[in-house]
Amino acid sequence: MSQMTQNLAGGCPVSGIGTEYDPYRHEGMYSFFRRARRECPIFYQPDLGVWVVTRRADIEAVFRDNLRFSAFVASAPICPVPQEALGFFAASDYTAEPVHVNLDGPAHMHIRRIAARFLNVKVFAGYEDAIRALVRDYIAELRGRDTVDIIDAMIYEFPARVLFLLLGETGVDPLKIKAWADKRLLLMFGKLDHDEVMDASREIVDFWTYTKGIVAARHKTPADDYPSFLLEMRGGDDSILTINQIESMLFALLLAGHETTTNASGNLLNELLSAPDQWAKLVADPSLAGAAVEEGLRHASSVVTWRRQALEDLEIAGQLVRKGEVVLLALGSANRDEGHFDDGEVFDIERRNARDHFAFGKGLHMCLGAPLARLEMRVLLEELSAAFPRLQLVENQEIDWIPTITFRGPKSLWVRLNGA
Repeated sequence: MSQMTQNLAGGCPVSGIGTEYDPYRHEGMYSFFRRARRECPIFYQPDLGVWVVTRRADIEAVFRDNLRFSAFVASAPICPVPQEALGFFAASDYTAEPVHVNLDGPAHMHIRRIAARFLNVKVFAGYEDAIRALVRDYIAELRGRDTVDIIDAMIYEFPARVLFLLLGETGVDPLKIKAWADKRLLLMFGKLDHDEVMDASREIVDFWTYTKGIVAARHKTPADDYPSFLLEMRGGDDSILTINQIESMLFALLLAGHETTTNASGNLLNELLSAPDQWAKLVADPSLAGAAVEEGLRHASSVVTWRRQALEDLEIAGQLVRKGEVVLLALGSANRDEGHFDDGEVFDIERRNARDHFAFGKGLHMCLGAPLARLEMRVLLEELSAAFPRLQLVENQEIDWIPTITFRGPKSLWVRLNGA
């Protein structure tokens, strides 16, 4: 009997609900989490070797307990990386280091305080006109068409183009950035075979090289953008920020800064158009756009799980978790928990407490880019609902979800721009 199995005193048996949970399968995920909250709020998933926590109160307690839980594992590959790939990274001078989601303690707070001087509501608000202009450009290209995949035509690359505004990058193919970011997501949160891992490794090294190039260019010619700001904050002093830290901060942003928003936007439109009465409310009252964004983030988060590692023996929901064991926080479950959200399974853009969701995490590691994602999604809804008030989903389409344990979003979403 393994140590993990011995730890299950008083909890749900390994052979029970934990073996039924397929973290890569998104169809039926929410109904499974609803059952787990009721029957077994924390359970062990043997394939991943993690404890899955499903109730909002327990998840919030973990997020807020930075002394007993480490964020170091947050973005570690869920599947072991083969030695060949590790050797390739080492030989390629790949030196990305923890800076945001997977860094703990004073080091994390130091970097966060610096980043927050640029990544904040006030600065983001200054980009609203440019963001709206981008959306209107996409809409202009859509006019005259009937049935389109709105992900491919607009939502997939739009957040990356917004990110380029912050980075001062021009003339960059957003699809290349998206392809690189997709490889990183799959390596961290997906299930790849050996050849797929090696392919992803090569793409990630190219991505890292591109990021280093941005920093080198701004060092030579500063501009009014985020990398230039970080270099200015550094002031040549490694005790404030090293060049490698700056490169790593940009590398992190070049993933988190658009992938979550792409998936969240796709999820939001899918939810709105699957409930035509909710879309009609938005069309009739565009001031509901912000509320619709929050309900979309709650009801269909783009980040459905996140990880922490126990730093000592402790209990969660009466279950013993040993030092060193990993907990998988089911954010998608917390966001529908009936203990906090009345009729949590119902999508309602007029819900009063929708903003209580954990789509951007909670506590010291809460996403700095959350205000930008909210801004992008609000503008997107305002412009789309005005341009295509009769927007409808194509009937009977099967949604193909991104195959990772953490990120959830539709690969495609076919719509009729002007209704049936």
